[in-house]
Amino acid sequence: PTPAMAGWVGYPLELDDRLRLIKAAGFQSVLLWWAVESAYEPPVPLKMETAAKHGLAVENAHLQFANMNTLWEDGYEGEHYLSELCGLVAEAGVYGVKTLVVHLTRKKDPPPFSELGFSRFLRLCEAADRANADLAFENLRAPQYLYEFMRRVDSPRVGVCFDAGHNHVFCPERSILRDFSGRIKAVHLHDNFGDLDAHNIPGDGTIDWNALRSDLIASVYTGAWSLEIEHVGTSEFGKSLLSKENDPYYGMDPEEYLARAFSAHQKLIKGEL
Repeated sequence: PTPAMAGWVGYPLELDDRLRLIKAAGFQSVLLWWAVESAYEPPVPLKMETAAKHGLAVENAHLQFANMNTLWEDGYEGEHYLSELCGLVAEAGVYGVKTLVVHLTRKKDPPPFSELGFSRFLRLCEAADRANADLAFENLRAPQYLYEFMRRVDSPRVGVCFDAGHNHVFCPERSILRDFSGRIKAVHLHDNFGDLDAHNIPGDGTIDWNALRSDLIASVYTGAWSLEIEHVGTSEFGKSLLSKENDPYYGMDPEEYLARAFSAHQKLIKGEL
């Protein structure tokens, strides 16, 4: 499988520097952040040019999600945010991005699943169809939304983004990958110890990667095996969660961190983790 890496790896560097380092580490594809505005992220045209400049294919893009809960609630905010999302989906179509990762909810206590919210997400799916793009809905803190949404929607354009770390920390009693084996359109591979969504490099946690690897091979998914890792200790928020003793990447520069990530990716492909 193609080695892919999310464009944001935790280090506060400009996108051009991050993608240069990702390519230098050996990765061939990148996952881009797809938002109206974002720190450290240039406008969409420059984003695509930067990936091409460094010889990185765009595996998929992740839609913004800060206000996703408003889609489930009556009011102007939900309609406005849906309009933003539909515009971003259309833009992805213009630039040939074939898969967009989508959140159904935000944080652990989203509003109740509603017919209004469901209808809005269907409108987002219609926008994706017009843009010739697939939507991959990610498993999050409230996995019941994903199960209900996927139960109701039967479209070849709609599938699941399997997030290994989220499955392990938020709903270890389930196997998202097995339950949606026939509908996987994207993957986010990262590790943790079952207590914090740490986005560690595979192998730096307690996920059973050999079992997960077998399930991934058995699924319909044929895309890149994408790491969505982040050295959280480089941010002020991360430093509040981690100490020097429990940050496995303390003091690592981005080159060393990405080299470790690429090595882990190769071991995962070979079944050596």
